[in-house]
Amino acid sequence: MKKALKIMGCLLLCVLVAALGFVVWYGRNEDHRIDETVTENDYSRILQENITGNPRVVDIAMLCAHDAFSNKITSQSPLDPNDENQILDNSVLRAIVGGVFARQAKAQKSNGYELATRGVRYFDVRVCYDDGVWQNMHSFISAPFEENLRYLLRFLSENPGEMLVVDIQHHKPQPLTSQDMIDFIGTVEEDGKSLWDYVSYDPNEISLGELRFKDVTKDGAGVVVLIKTEQYEGCKFYEYVGEQNESGGIGSYVEGVSVRANWHNKPKVEQIIEGIEKEYAYLTENFELYKNTFRANQSQTTAPLDLGLFPYWSLLHDAEESNNVILAQPDFDKWLEVMPVLWTNNSDTMVDGYNDNVIARLNSFNRKLK
Repeated sequence: MKKALKIMGCLLLCVLVAALGFVVWYGRNEDHRIDETVTENDYSRILQENITGNPRVVDIAMLCAHDAFSNKITSQSPLDPNDENQILDNSVLRAIVGGVFARQAKAQKSNGYELATRGVRYFDVRVCYDDGVWQNMHSFISAPFEENLRYLLRFLSENPGEMLVVDIQHHKPQPLTSQDMIDFIGTVEEDGKSLWDYVSYDPNEISLGELRFKDVTKDGAGVVVLIKTEQYEGCKFYEYVGEQNESGGIGSYVEGVSVRANWHNKPKVEQIIEGIEKEYAYLTENFELYKNTFRANQSQTTAPLDLGLFPYWSLLHDAEESNNVILAQPDFDKWLEVMPVLWTNNSDTMVDGYNDNVIARLNSFNRKLK
């Protein structure tokens, strides 16, 4: 009897040790389990090659990289110092489940230059200030903002006639100010030009709804920048004005809104499609209110913590499937008519040919613009 109990005790101990090891592996596993294949095509000049008229910029179909500069986030990345969830910065917790954090925070696998050459024209950017350095982040710090600005400036320098949209709606400049960030952007140059040198129009003279493609690109490559701070005389950006909506809800109109990007915040692609259909119906009914804004189809899935604990779940891996499912929907082209900005994770994935296929669809739409 004693021998049997001893054997059972040993077995139980082994099971507990194995279970603990499995839990730690679950949490620390940083394998996003993604296909690293990229397109062989160069999409650096897709707007100038497909837009023959002079459409308003808010009507142009663009592939958007959600959390565009999160590609360098790892399990060891520091937490954004202004993030509300400071408990995530606990070293013990990080040692056990750091991989979960990385898989839920890293939304793109490629840098800004690579994304632009693969057809991304709208960049969703998050910025914070940490220990004397402006950083890009998505809860966790990814890389210095300067590094990513240089990627965009390189692309703009090499591709006169193209347009990029840089949407800095999420920025946490504390203890500095938004103006400090704006001034910093002007100090980062490639070939003698900063991002502000690619703004050849006056945002205070031409409203966002009136801004046209040739206004932006009349002097070569051009950018449209949105920042969540008020415009002032001489500034070179549009004020980002968004809308607050409850998770998965429609929200309500806000006077002066510049970007309508309704976050569905759902883990399953079927739920995202349902949210997209509701958003399409809402925008169709209320198009006059939103016709002068960037209208986004937020098509990315979001994982609650329990899904994130699966060893191979990640934003990047999930997007390999969900991006293709959304692109295959029979109403996809109809959605573009009211939501021409396609907001995605893992925007340049080539699983099932996604990057090539989505660019072909967006190009086809843009060729019809006047």
